[in-house]
Amino acid sequence: MNEMDQTISFEEGKLCPLPIEGHGGGLSFSPNGDMLLVASVANPSEAQIKAFSGKWRAKLITESEFPSIPIFAIDSEDWLLETPCNPAQQEKEAPGFIEALYAKEDYDMVAILVDSESGIIQKITHVELEEMFIERLAMSWNPYKTSGDEYTKTFTNESFISKINEIFKMKSSQELWRTSW
Repeated sequence: MNEMDQTISFEEGKLCPLPIEGHGGGLSFSPNGDMLLVASVANPSEAQIKAFSGKWRAKLITESEFPSIPIFAIDSEDWLLETPCNPAQQEKEAPGFIEALYAKEDYDMVAILVDSESGIIQKITHVELEEMFIERLAMSWNPYKTSGDEYTKTFTNESFISKINEIFKMKSSQELWRTSW
């Protein structure tokens, strides 16, 4: 199946056309720098669905020698959504995505809330992101763009997942949010 010939559309009340593993947030990019966040939540409440259209804030969790992890506060700091994303894997899937994202004039992300139990899309919203967030994201991810050596280390999916698990075992989402920039 050639993905370039496929048109994927998202519609509230319909099944999510993308496969979703587990729960939490998944961030992806197109080769032209468009950002897509799919939040998979089991049986989202009416309050969560309403909050999804509220004010979003974005920060980056930074660990030395590891790509920054975007984290979002949805409507308040009560709902934090971490979106670990391996830049080396993204570069394989969407070459040049970080340069295309950085070159945009407006930084918007499409955020989709999916009920992980049914696979039904509950809410779709557009989130405006600050230029400083995108600039820091691009700077922190750029060294991970190509095959690595000791200076520009890349991560396989397995080593990336292992490192993510290590980070989240050390600190709670609230601690990571408070110490992020």
